[in-house]
Amino acid sequence: DGVLFEKCFTSSTWTRPVAASILTGAYPGVHRTRSRSDAFVTNLPRLSELLRDAGFATAGFVTIGHLDSELGFARGFDRYDNLFRAPDIAARREVLDASHEGLLGHKGEKVALPRAEDVNERLFPWLAEHQSDSTFSFVWTIDTHVPFAPPSGFRRFSSQEGEHVDRRRAPGHPTAGTYADVRSAGAQDRQRLIDLYDDEIGYADHQIGLLVAHLRELGIYEDTLLIVTGDHGESFYEHGLYGHGHAPFDEVIHVPLIVKLPRGAHAGEHSSQLVELIDLYDTVLDVGGLLAEASASSSSQRKSLVSLLEDGSQALGRRVFSETRSLSIHNRYLSVRTDRWKYIAIERPQRSAGTMASVFRHLLQRKMLLDILRAPRHFVRSYFQRENAYLFDLENDPEERSNLIASHPERLEELVAELGAWQAENERLAAQSSDSTYDYEESEAIKRHLESLGYE
Repeated sequence: DGVLFEKCFTSSTWTRPVAASILTGAYPGVHRTRSRSDAFVTNLPRLSELLRDAGFATAGFVTIGHLDSELGFARGFDRYDNLFRAPDIAARREVLDASHEGLLGHKGEKVALPRAEDVNERLFPWLAEHQSDSTFSFVWTIDTHVPFAPPSGFRRFSSQEGEHVDRRRAPGHPTAGTYADVRSAGAQDRQRLIDLYDDEIGYADHQIGLLVAHLRELGIYEDTLLIVTGDHGESFYEHGLYGHGHAPFDEVIHVPLIVKLPRGAHAGEHSSQLVELIDLYDTVLDVGGLLAEASASSSSQRKSLVSLLEDGSQALGRRVFSETRSLSIHNRYLSVRTDRWKYIAIERPQRSAGTMASVFRHLLQRKMLLDILRAPRHFVRSYFQRENAYLFDLENDPEERSNLIASHPERLEELVAELGAWQAENERLAAQSSDSTYDYEESEAIKRHLESLGYE
């Protein structure tokens, strides 16, 4: 019933900046929610605000601390559910108990890892309550995210009995797709983790199917714009890494995107145009009949996917970009990609006695020194890439194996210039918005919650 966009790319390789990009239609350099210390406080117009002001009922249902209402993500929503804080979900799901962990100032706080069915449990009654209204639902599940623990009824590829477990592992080593397991995994673990991941996809797909059925039961499916996407991909040792949040190889910036338009428009089509998640902003406004009225929030950096489907020439020669840096002690990754070529730049933090002391304090605060000793390969490969820049010919090297920096100086110069122009445009657009200030510090419970999801 929808359109499959085969070449959709995300603006970053981890969750928080991408969520802010979807809601503002802006790159991280414009909305400035870039790192773990950045709240989402930009004054850029948000989808939730524009739609609510136009009479839509708005609701958000989120399952990860990166989208916490305390970070500013609830703005513009009539209802915003932090499911990871819900006591009823904590009672039946894996939880982190702050008081049990001895976390001062957060006694009794439980942070849960909800499933997609928990989201539907809240979403369905809200949709039924507002079935006669125009609605905007912002729904964020985390089943296809570390830890990979598919429900027993969805073990199509993996096995609960552990057939894929590497028997060479030391006794007591975790065999499921926990963060500790993924972090210490090697090439021999790749298929086992992919199997777990594929089963999580199957479970998430099933829950999306239940949502489609519910929309049909309410009689509103045909009139609904339904967008299914991911905020980032996952690495499964393609470049010696697992997870995400690191260098923007295609396995982490190329994301799924299916858009079902109202009343069957363009149903069943496949699009091979380069598109980005920031394009969802204008797409939603376009379908809602608000794009012209929201012209003040328009930007040449994004396009309505509806207009791209109707006039493909708008996408000719397009470039897509990304920026990633979750902590000041981490590398900063930038990329620009065309249909054929891709350039990645790595900016490393300045190394000095002071910065190394900051790194050491961070490791102590996160109690990560033992983790590093257990899995040194993960940390070395995550933080200390051998190269400072990459140039790939994706037509002849789709797996991004051969760095052509030295052999294509003209192409390199062109993409370096485009990346620089993009950064300058981001700075110009960011300066136009008068952002609020907000001092944000993660609670210890949220830190533990995010660490369990692989965020160091």
